[in-house]
Amino acid sequence: MISIEQFECIFNPRSVAVIGASNTSGKWGFNIFNRVLASGEGRDVYPVNKGAKQVIGVRAYDRITDIPDPVELAVITVPSQYVPQAVHECVEKGVKVAEVITAGFGESGAEGKAIEQNLVDLAAQNGMRLVGPNSMGHLSTHSNFYTTPWITGVDKGNIGLISQSGNFGINVIRRGLEMGLSFSKFISSGNEADLVLEDFLEYYGQDPDTRVIIAYIEGLRQGRRFWELAKEITKHKPIVVLKAGRTESGSKAVYSHTAALAGSDRIYDAAFKQAGVIRVNEVDELLDTAGALLRQPIPKGKNVGILTGGGGPGVIATDACERLGLRIAALSESTIEKLNTILPARWPGANPVDMVGETNLTYPCLLAMIEDNNVDAVFSLAVGFADAIRTIVMDYVNSEISDQVDEFIEREENYELGQLKRVIKRMDDLQKPVFLFPPPGIEEFSTVQHLRENKIFPYPSLERAARVLAHLANYGEYLKMSQGENS
Repeated sequence: MISIEQFECIFNPRSVAVIGASNTSGKWGFNIFNRVLASGEGRDVYPVNKGAKQVIGVRAYDRITDIPDPVELAVITVPSQYVPQAVHECVEKGVKVAEVITAGFGESGAEGKAIEQNLVDLAAQNGMRLVGPNSMGHLSTHSNFYTTPWITGVDKGNIGLISQSGNFGINVIRRGLEMGLSFSKFISSGNEADLVLEDFLEYYGQDPDTRVIIAYIEGLRQGRRFWELAKEITKHKPIVVLKAGRTESGSKAVYSHTAALAGSDRIYDAAFKQAGVIRVNEVDELLDTAGALLRQPIPKGKNVGILTGGGGPGVIATDACERLGLRIAALSESTIEKLNTILPARWPGANPVDMVGETNLTYPCLLAMIEDNNVDAVFSLAVGFADAIRTIVMDYVNSEISDQVDEFIEREENYELGQLKRVIKRMDDLQKPVFLFPPPGIEEFSTVQHLRENKIFPYPSLERAARVLAHLANYGEYLKMSQGENS
């Protein structure tokens, strides 16, 4: 069992040595040492390189054992034939954790697997733990520490990522940053010769900086432990996984990548469901769901209210929701009466609520629907009205009246921002998720910017949003069931 102290040596070490640190641009040892050095404020950082007196202007050491002070974390970037000696010297030095970036071990065949096991045995005899081999590093935004050189500009956040593929994990973070998400921690667990995904899951489950755990899984080495951990963690912190190897060919590709055994997909599905783990199928779904779990309330049920400016989008939204097991809510009589006082007499009088083109009435209708006790969540397909006018009308309006039109749009934008604040407050007060769908082309204007500032992310399609809401609703059902078991 790895101690919290050793996890801290990974994610917030006081001293770091990079074995194989290099002055040669483009080498792993160059990139990683520069990244560690850039996040080294308040830490002692040591380059280890037998052929250099200095690396990037920092005094270098021939061996890690030559460093006069204690070293908590060693990052090993030397070629595979030199890794055993580097690990041996780390043990001699008393290093707490060694992170092996180098590949060419268990994933390369029986000989590499045997060498990998020898490394683990050597470390275990002396109380040192190993990350990897075949890792692409890790990061912790809250302690501003990076060993992966491939990501920059990650703000402090609350999503913790564990990935059995380094490249895939880095792409997940990059995609998340594009979407406006931020992260707490990331670890590329590599071959998991020693520390396995379940170790990091247990740590993230206790980590106060991580509120949502996401993972890319190729295969579990400790499946029962994963299930037992997840069943406890999901009661207070959601876990979202993208499990690869659904097909026979995918399973074979998994083994050649990290030597993980993919196992039966049906068994994984059943275990995830029993433990309250949310399983997704693609990167955007992984990140959409994580972002919603951070900010949106968990719905009390599966009854959805749909507000639309026209009939077609309402039909599409209805189909998208019902295909995923969500239900179209039957609005209460009092809500129907409220909407009758707001909308023209020609509105259909039922859910989906079609505003028959009167999109300037979005917010009174939306608030009425949020407050309906029969509605557990709301889709609003008509927001960003004023911003949409700006992107279209101002292109062709007569120059003589452009100032007048601009003033009108500005008044409408200010009104919309005020109403958005009311909607978000009611969403939080009543604990009902609200999914908003601004039209494309207004991403730089006030509506979308205000939503992003509040970590409410618009979705590019109704189908993507419906998938997310279905995940939230299913997770809510799991929480109710687990609370019932404990009562």
